[in-house]
Amino acid sequence: MSALTDAIKKVATGPHLSKDLSLEEARAAMSDILSGDADPVQAAIFFISLRIKRETHDENLGTYQALQACTTQYSANVEQLLLLSDPFNGFNRHCPVHAFLPAVLAASGLPTLSQGVHEMGPKFGVTHSQVLSLAGIDVDSSVEQARDRINDREIAWAYLDQAQATPALFALQALRTRMIKRPSLATLEKMVMPIKALGKTHIQIGFVHKAYPTVLAEMAQATDFSSALIIRGIEGGVLPTLREPANCFQAMSGEANSCVLNPADFGLSQTTRGVLPSQNTEVTAAETLDVGLQALSGQSGPAFDSLVYGAAIGLWHCGLHDSQQRAVDHVRQVIQSGRAKAYFERTL
Repeated sequence: MSALTDAIKKVATGPHLSKDLSLEEARAAMSDILSGDADPVQAAIFFISLRIKRETHDENLGTYQALQACTTQYSANVEQLLLLSDPFNGFNRHCPVHAFLPAVLAASGLPTLSQGVHEMGPKFGVTHSQVLSLAGIDVDSSVEQARDRINDREIAWAYLDQAQATPALFALQALRTRMIKRPSLATLEKMVMPIKALGKTHIQIGFVHKAYPTVLAEMAQATDFSSALIIRGIEGGVLPTLREPANCFQAMSGEANSCVLNPADFGLSQTTRGVLPSQNTEVTAAETLDVGLQALSGQSGPAFDSLVYGAAIGLWHCGLHDSQQRAVDHVRQVIQSGRAKAYFERTL
C-alpha cells in the first residue's frame, strides 16, 4: 500500500466521511506522485478529492514541501529578492505586460525573479515565457544561470521555467490538462522558491477568490518568505486594475492585513482595467511584446501605467521607498531614462 492510496482512502470518501490529511501524509502522497511511479488515475483522484473537500493548511504545506524538496535550489548574493508570481496558465483577456516587470524592478533596485511555463492547461493563455522567448531571451536557463543573472548587478532579474527548476512537477502537465479543473498545484507552484536572497525574500502574488489571501499569507509564513504582497489582480495576476481601487493584502508575519491599492494614489488614471488587445479579443504574445517594448521606451498608455503601478507597489511593499508617491516617481524616472529598457536588453 502506497502513501498515495492511503491518502485517497481518507480524502475521497464523500462529503460526510472524508478526513483531512496530516502534513506528513500530504507530503508523502505528493512525493509518490512526483516520483513518476504513481498511477495517473490515482493522482487525479487525489487532487480532485482534495479540491472538493477543500485543502487544509497542513495539506497545502505538505504538498508544498514535497514540491520544494524536488526543486533545484540556490541562494543569490543579494540582500532582497522579489518573487513575482503570475499564474502559470497565462492570460487570455489582457496582454501580460507583467513579463517586463522584473526588468523594471531590477533597474529600480530590487532584484526580481519570475517563473512559469511556456503553456499550461486548461486555460492555455499567453505566458511570460512566450513573450520573453519572442523577444529573444533564453527562457530555458538553468537555475544556476538564473541565479547568476540575479547576482549580476547590471541585470539583477531572471525568468525561470518550471521544466528547469522542478522537472518532476513539470512532468504532470498532461495529467493536469486532462483533469480540466485546476488542482491546488496551480496555487502552490507559484510559491516554489528555487532562488532565495541572503537577506529577505518577498513574494508578489495574485488571487481571485476571497478565501485565498488567508491561504497565501499562512503559506508565506510557513515557508521562507519574509513577506507577501497579495494582489486582487487582473485574471489572478500580480497587477491590480488600473481603473479603480483593488482590495489587496500585505502579510508580514502570517496575517493577511487589508491594503486597498488605488491607482489614483499613484497618480494614475485609466478607463480600462488593463492592457487590452487592440485588434480583436485575442491576446497574443506578439502584441504583448510590442506594447511592452513601447512602454519600456516611455510611451504613455495602459502598458506604461501598468509597469509603473506594478513596480511601484513592489518597491513600496518591500520598503525601498517609504511612500507610494516616491516609489512612482522613481519608477517613472527609471523607465523614462532608458535604464529599465537597458536592463531588459542585457539578457538578449
